[in-house]
Amino acid sequence: MEESTDKAGNSGCSEYLEILHLMLDNEATKEQENYLSAHVDKCMSCLKHYEVEKEIRILIKTKLTSQPVPPGLASEIRRKIFKSA
Repeated sequence: MEESTDKAGNSGCSEYLEILHLMLDNEATKEQENYLSAHVDKCMSCLKHYEVEKEIRILIKTKLTSQPVPPGLASEIRRKIFKSA
């Protein structure tokens, strides 16, 4: 019997990848975390996928931090909008 391959090319790992996303979203139960951890210890492909997903989420979080708006920017935008209307 042949094992199925998921979209990422991981043979038989789609169940673990679903749990991985729950875990990264802080929505996995403790049992799911333990289940995934046991699998990741044995599966290099899932470990790599976990690390990549984790890094992507960290990158997105750091890039989407709020930054201060330069003084007068909002009023300048409003002025340009009203001027063009």
